[in-house]
Amino acid sequence: MYTFNANVVSIEDDSHCLVVGLADGADDPSHYLILQSSRDFDEQDIRLGMDRLHLEIGGALQPCYGGLESVVLREVSLELLISGEARKKLGIGGAIEVVLTDVSCRARLDVALAQMCAANGVPFVAERK
Repeated sequence: MYTFNANVVSIEDDSHCLVVGLADGADDPSHYLILQSSRDFDEQDIRLGMDRLHLEIGGALQPCYGGLESVVLREVSLELLISGEARKKLGIGGAIEVVLTDVSCRARLDVALAQMCAANGVPFVAERK
């Protein structure tokens, strides 16, 4: 399992792409997760399989497109289940778990992840108290 504490959460949304980034630090993080969901694709993107959610982690063998099987946002953590092929590309043996050290961003994270997952057909659960 790839796990770390996210001290930094970034959510960027423009007319072309939604990006969620979580990292253990703002400057030169050693652990991070970046999820990127584009809103439009050209023929080349489709032909190369780049028309799916983009996933990158710190220290990975390589980033990957697709492979995200489900996302669960809990009160203080985020869990991503990924396919065997995606785990191979990323060089990890299991799921991804991120502990949110600052939960003030949780509402924005909930909205962004829900949009991202809906656009990519990925099951999303946000557990609430």
